[in-house]
Amino acid sequence: MQVKGNCIFATQSLHMEPLIDFSYLNELSDGDSKYLYELLDIFLGTTPDGLVKLEELIAEGKDWDATYKQAHFLKSSVGIVKIRDMHAHLLRIEELGRKQEGKEEIKELMAKIKATFAEAHPVLIAERDKHKKLAGIE
Repeated sequence: MQVKGNCIFATQSLHMEPLIDFSYLNELSDGDSKYLYELLDIFLGTTPDGLVKLEELIAEGKDWDATYKQAHFLKSSVGIVKIRDMHAHLLRIEELGRKQEGKEEIKELMAKIKATFAEAHPVLIAERDKHKKLAGIE
């Protein structure tokens, strides 16, 4: 991992876009470590389960309505905690789910989302824990 400003880049990745861009979170929190900790804690407490639920819905391939709604829910969260490509991929799943088409594309997008989140997850935990310590939360 490489840190530049508010962004963390995956050094093993070929992407030039940062793995996680914390600039919006920092702007939103005005640098308040307690608030950053709380936001990241909520994100980490809901997003992994939300991704599992979306993956299950996609694998079942029957409930288009629930699939696009779950993608929409997750998209809102990753609009704040900006993890590379996740927002765009979730938006595309949402669009395809609304149209009830593109099952194979949806599966491919979900695989990309899972891989990116797996890479970002330990970084997010470290960032959350850093702000917990800075805020003096035990």
